[in-house]
Amino acid sequence: MNATLRIRNRPVAESTYTSLRGAKAEVVRVEREEREIHPRPPFETGTMLQAATRRLRLSSERVMQLAQDLFEGGLITYHRTDSTRVSEEGKRVARDYIRANFDPEDYNPRTWEPEAEHVEGAHECIRPTRPADAEELRTMVREGAIQTIVTLTSHHLRLYDLVFRRFVASQMKPAEVLYQEAVLEVEVKGVPVAELELSGVLEIVEPGFTKVLTEYDLPAYGIRETPELEEGDRLEIGDVEVLERHEEYPYDQSELIEDMRERGLGRPSTYAQIVEKLFRRGYVYEVPQRRWIFPTTRGEAVYEYLSTHYERFVSEETTRDLEERMDAVALGKAEYQEEMGKLYLELERVVEMPDPEP
Repeated sequence: MNATLRIRNRPVAESTYTSLRGAKAEVVRVEREEREIHPRPPFETGTMLQAATRRLRLSSERVMQLAQDLFEGGLITYHRTDSTRVSEEGKRVARDYIRANFDPEDYNPRTWEPEAEHVEGAHECIRPTRPADAEELRTMVREGAIQTIVTLTSHHLRLYDLVFRRFVASQMKPAEVLYQEAVLEVEVKGVPVAELELSGVLEIVEPGFTKVLTEYDLPAYGIRETPELEEGDRLEIGDVEVLERHEEYPYDQSELIEDMRERGLGRPSTYAQIVEKLFRRGYVYEVPQRRWIFPTTRGEAVYEYLSTHYERFVSEETTRDLEERMDAVALGKAEYQEEMGKLYLELERVVEMPDPEP
């Protein structure tokens, strides 16, 4: 059982660390309640990249190549999509697998219609094309029941497994869990010095969609096991360590993609291309151990030059505005030649201006 006591002052943290060794903690309050946890929508490109780069520890470019192979092999639907919509055929795939492997009552179909206006109705989520999990797929390929144009590697199968479990879970009943929140009072030589909060799941009462997930998937849904505690329980504090935390940390690839999604920059189908170009052009580099991304000297110089000379055209606002224009054209709400004319005039006014003095 782990708990974190956050102290911002380092000297205080170090002195507290010393005093906590061998200290006691008493449970002063316990609350329990049953909660319903719902599955998440199936993957679209952005969420697939976030999950896969983090879980598989691969670059976004490599993940997209693996997805391309799976798509070309007829094993998943098109992987460049910003839609979470599930078609009737997709529901059939989930239904057949759930009924064959779990209680038929676990099947709870959902369409997951996307709210974004720019998503066209024909687009669908990323999902498997047949009711076969990764192990079944491996067996069918080995026995020749399925012919694919690519040789499936362990990375292909691991990505397929992520897509498959996320999709099938999205078509199953919610889970019901018994959730516990406990407050512990830490004592040093009989004197209360701090309070700790421990929370987590005591028991999965009704598994629902969690039946198809692995133990590695559960924390993403807030399902973390915790020991049952009662008021008055006294616990010994065992291992104590000081962890230095910072207010800000560099991005890894999954966090960079998540931030792009939240800021509305780019389309899911372009995230991997954007990240790949940053690396290929030498604007950023990655620290292997932590997978943190840092700018290179070249990247900083290019950013400084563009933001100084062409701030209007490299801002987030301009990027979002351009995407809205493209959406309007795609939806027939604007005429593309008119929009191109406006954009040309805007560019002409800036590009023909002499560079400002350094």
